[in-house]
Amino acid sequence: MSEPRFFDSFPRFAETSKTGPSLDRLNARYRVLLESNRKLLDGARVLDLASHDGRFSFAALHTGAEYVVGVEHDPELVGRAETNFATYGVDPNRFRFVCRDLFESFDDLGQFDVVFCFGILYHVNDHLHLLSSIAALEPSTVLIDTHVSTIPGAVIELRSPLGESPPSPGSSIEGRPSRGAIDALTSTLGWTSTYVDWAAAARADDAGVDDYLAGTRVSVVATCPPPTDAEVRNAAVQMVFEQQGEPRWQWLAITELGEKFDINPQALRAWVRKAEREGRGPKP
Repeated sequence: MSEPRFFDSFPRFAETSKTGPSLDRLNARYRVLLESNRKLLDGARVLDLASHDGRFSFAALHTGAEYVVGVEHDPELVGRAETNFATYGVDPNRFRFVCRDLFESFDDLGQFDVVFCFGILYHVNDHLHLLSSIAALEPSTVLIDTHVSTIPGAVIELRSPLGESPPSPGSSIEGRPSRGAIDALTSTLGWTSTYVDWAAAARADDAGVDDYLAGTRVSVVATCPPPTDAEVRNAAVQMVFEQQGEPRWQWLAITELGEKFDINPQALRAWVRKAEREGRGPKP
């Protein structure tokens, strides 16, 4: 008798999707991305970026997470997620869905232990901006799942949403990172990344995971540095403002003070930007 599969018990998520995934693929992704990381999710606060119809937010709660916030720019999908959670009787005190662009601030959403970045990196262009915003939350782990470019090197391949590369003039542009680019982006944030071995993790009866097996889609577990003491963080930010002189010298101040305080420069830059948004920057 075959082992029960998670989403077979919750088939609404195959019906409320806008991308039409099969239950076979959903179940394989659940097993590899969430079930195999159960220890990371146990008691965790989870931020699910591009949460779609809430499928992986829902799965996170069933895999041990304490609380989940889903961020999705499409109001119809936010509505579907909320309906799915209500239909399956999820305690409303354990989740929240927010309709906003991923490049808006996450400052008001709270602190998180784990961040899901599933199926979104290849749809954006400013990858470092997005990942720096995640780093500013100081999670312990970021789970990344993305299509990748097969171009050698640390490359962001510009494509149209339909996969045209290079995109035709006037079309919408997306950036598909190569594995080298993912390595460069995560390492510059001080994260230590481990790629999931899909060839070893896949089962004989898995269907719809050919892109993972071919290496054109990857899953990454990124372990983040421990949070910086608030007093040290605030002191470093204030010293950046005092030392930078002019805005054009800010990055030099950030790198020097990052080394002094043993803080990743990209993380320090994110805290400086947050202070500026809150009006705590230098006065003109």
